[in-house]
Amino acid sequence: MPSATTEVPTFFGPSDSPLFGVLHLPVDNQIRGGVVICGSLGKEGMDSVRLHRILGDSLARRGFGVLRFDYLGTGDSAYAQGRDDALADWVASVGHALDYLNLIGAESATAIGVRAGCLILDEYLSQSRRVNRAVYLDPPGTGRRYLREHVALYRLSVGEDAVTAGEVSIMGARFSDRTAAEFSALRLGADPVGAYGVDNLLLVGRPAETDKRITALAAAEGVDAVVAGGLPECAHPLPVPLPIPFAAVDSIVDWIDGNVPARTHRAAPRYLTTVTMPAEGPDGADVFEKIERIGPSGLFAIRTLPRRRSSAPTKTVLFFTTSHDLHVGPVREWVELSRRIAAGGSQAVRWDKLGEGLSGRIRWAPWQRVYTRADVTDSVAVARHARRDAGELELVGICSGSWYAAQAARSIGAQSVILVNLVVWNWRVTPTLAEQLYFRNQAHNANAAREAAGGSFGSGWTARLGALVRSGRKRSKSFVHNHFPRYLLRVLSWVGLVFLPENVLATLARRGTGVTLIASPEDAEQFSARGGRAALDRLQGTLRPPRLIAVPTGDHSAHHPAILAAIRTTVLPVAAVRPSGRPPVSAVLSTGHAV
Repeated sequence: MPSATTEVPTFFGPSDSPLFGVLHLPVDNQIRGGVVICGSLGKEGMDSVRLHRILGDSLARRGFGVLRFDYLGTGDSAYAQGRDDALADWVASVGHALDYLNLIGAESATAIGVRAGCLILDEYLSQSRRVNRAVYLDPPGTGRRYLREHVALYRLSVGEDAVTAGEVSIMGARFSDRTAAEFSALRLGADPVGAYGVDNLLLVGRPAETDKRITALAAAEGVDAVVAGGLPECAHPLPVPLPIPFAAVDSIVDWIDGNVPARTHRAAPRYLTTVTMPAEGPDGADVFEKIERIGPSGLFAIRTLPRRRSSAPTKTVLFFTTSHDLHVGPVREWVELSRRIAAGGSQAVRWDKLGEGLSGRIRWAPWQRVYTRADVTDSVAVARHARRDAGELELVGICSGSWYAAQAARSIGAQSVILVNLVVWNWRVTPTLAEQLYFRNQAHNANAAREAAGGSFGSGWTARLGALVRSGRKRSKSFVHNHFPRYLLRVLSWVGLVFLPENVLATLARRGTGVTLIASPEDAEQFSARGGRAALDRLQGTLRPPRLIAVPTGDHSAHHPAILAAIRTTVLPVAAVRPSGRPPVSAVLSTGHAV
């Protein structure tokens, strides 16, 4: 079996609606067959990319060509969210992925569905006879059950007021009412071998499964069923990053390996790095998108450019990722904003940090630090790369992404920077170490609980102790900011002991960078407690004084439509801000210090 593999991102599919995918191959391109991975939806799908990479690489080492891809209207593929025909597009995307494997020479096809991807794959199998064997990993029995759980999770996490008329939202995605209704109507087939014509099917399910559709499927003729511990934890929104169900991965790889003949044939991969994305929404212009690699580490990026331009773009917008999230941004906002920016004549770049998303080698470890000096260096290098052949540079980030955006602006300068829900008001990494240690332990504990197939992460004395420590830290910091003199606060900030907004804002103001702060109610409260509003008042005399947009409702992770609207109205020209059917930004924003 091959010991080395390749992993190459590519566009594929119809020229008028390209899809994005990543192809895994043995290094010698000798394959036994092709495999497509049909991922889940929303944030669950994005959080599973690490799982997909590990699964794709493991299968490539067994001699398979593996394509993992974004459905139309998701990820980096064509189309915006919210289309009424989205479900049909998702199902068609499976066919486009199989077409690509056939194009490069795969002589047989295996399809793997992950969570919601099982329902999409099942619908495709009911319409086509092109798949030889299938795998369902942790499937929901019905679309209705899946949506009900994820809508409830969204409202619990983002807020009961996070509702837009005509749409159904889950974490990381939104659907039209029609798409939600059609997806809710999906049901797993009871006899896939007999009804769909596949040779056999592997069902990887949870212990003590109670869904009657799944238990019936497990007992169907031609279905091999295995139980993998830890699957509920792997589908949970926390911790970040999610644990990997390695036992399930091993079961899938071994099953496919044992059901496909060992004879190999040569694949002829075709890679496409530049495509035209079709016009979408009110801006109505096609744009170019180009896959790029940045620096010696090969950081992954996608640049979006105007299709028709007589000169270089006058502005570049660079989007930063949050924590362990992907370059697509919250609710895919970085993708759709990038295309609207390019439709207006400027360009945009979105990218993944090293070890996250598609940048660097596949990370098997359960945790990677969020704040590091190495990532600051990479952020500066990416900012330099992004603005080549262009004029103004604007940097946009959320939480940790806004910290890296500020670091890049401090280092090389930028016309403007948009900092959303920034927490770490310090230029040093040192103040983050205790919090990062807590979350690292949480991630390791989640993996340990999964391996033991019992317990739940974030429970017990460690979680209670962590909550107690954070509560005490919050009270002590409030006391420090309210009672210590400014000169002492500046000293404590310089040595990395406190968060002080004034130090960050004053540095950027001296750099000539226009700063826009966007804050949820929770983040605005913390900003004020750390002397942020007083700092804004003191900086009003600078050449480009910072401004604060305090959003009256919303969440820290920026999945709430009010936060996204605030970002959109700040990044885009006023005339292009409001997507069809969404409330005007003035209805959801409250500007505190606007200049």
